Amino acid sequence: MSANDTLSNLTRTLRHGVAACVSLTGRAAKRSASLAAQGVESAEGRIPTLTAAGRRLTEISHRCADQLLAQGLAGIKGALTDGAARLRMVAQASDLVSLYQGQRATLPASRERIAQELQATWRIVALTTQELAQLARTARGDLAGTAGDAAAIRTRPRRRPRSKPLDSP
Repeated sequence: MSANDTLSNLTRTLRHGVAACVSLTGRAAKRSASLAAQGVESAEGRIPTLTAAGRRLTEISHRCADQLLAQGLAGIKGALTDGAARLRMVAQASDLVSLYQGQRATLPASRERIAQELQATWRIVALTTQELAQLARTARGDLAGTAGDAAAIRTRPRRRPRSKPLDSP
């Protein structure tokens, strides 16, 4: 066999190998494009649901932030009012005993105000949490209905907090 024949056979073998690689790559690209198209088509039905859920999430979070800011402002006003009353008491006290008794007398009212503010803050957070949970359930149900298969939506199992002994820090 001559060098030209060997080179010709090698060239032919390489051409067939390259053609096979191109064919495999082309088939893989077509398969990937088909899968991508299916993904885009399946997302089309979910977009309105996700958009509505996102808009509702924004409304809930903005309302919660507004309520928490208003509650924080009420807390600051209450603390300033208490502080001003205590300062007036200091200015009007004739001796240390009357100052101590006056300051001590204001503690229950301050404690009650702080407890009410904490309860109001807790209510805001609790109601917001309930709304967010309902939104998540609704969106998940809508998405499962849109997809036609609840298994198509990935879920994570709920993490349970580790319990600590009462005497641990």
